[in-house]
Amino acid sequence: MRNVTCGVATKGIALRKQSSERIDEIVRVATEVIGERGFFGMTIQEVADRTGLSQAGVLKHVKNKRNLLDLVLRQYDFSEDENSSNNYLIRKLNLSKEELSKHPALMPEWYREIARFNEENPYQTRAYLVLRAEALDESHPAHEYFAHRGQRRRKQVEQVPWKLPPEYSKPEQVGLLSMAIGSAMEGLESRWLGEPDIDFLQTWTAYEDILFPLPHWEGYR
Repeated sequence: MRNVTCGVATKGIALRKQSSERIDEIVRVATEVIGERGFFGMTIQEVADRTGLSQAGVLKHVKNKRNLLDLVLRQYDFSEDENSSNNYLIRKLNLSKEELSKHPALMPEWYREIARFNEENPYQTRAYLVLRAEALDESHPAHEYFAHRGQRRRKQVEQVPWKLPPEYSKPEQVGLLSMAIGSAMEGLESRWLGEPDIDFLQTWTAYEDILFPLPHWEGYR
């Protein structure tokens, strides 16, 4: 009986893992399509074709197009996914004071990780920018998400024990600093995806010298 029970449990775990991997694949493909055609240009049929599934097979995992959009947007949220650049924040929040003294939370370092992640995942970056532009329309299903994302993001950033120059001693100053850096990042992303002669990481390195000038930022970068 014990062997039968273990076999059923193992099979159940394998099926859940298989389903999770399939959902990840569907979300990745949907993200690519949104980056190319926008949310309204994306069809379940195209996602199905690119994943080798039927429409019914895709809908079995994601229910409907709106729910698929929510899964796509979830990629950009505060996440413990080890492949996410947001993982930097979680790692720092989980460190003790002693560990932070050796490995401090440095905002330029975090944005450097974001830059590397974006450069390695251009389809996610493109889809984000496309959805953000589309969602300016109040009727867009992602409008509320983007209308409040900035405020959510700043509150998350303000919780991190950053090592920063002394003028950034208050949470609201930290949030504003992050918003300014993030705005520079999004601007460069748009240029990078639209202008083939731009090297994203090389240009971001040059941006760092403007945003975090030395010697003022010495020890904070």
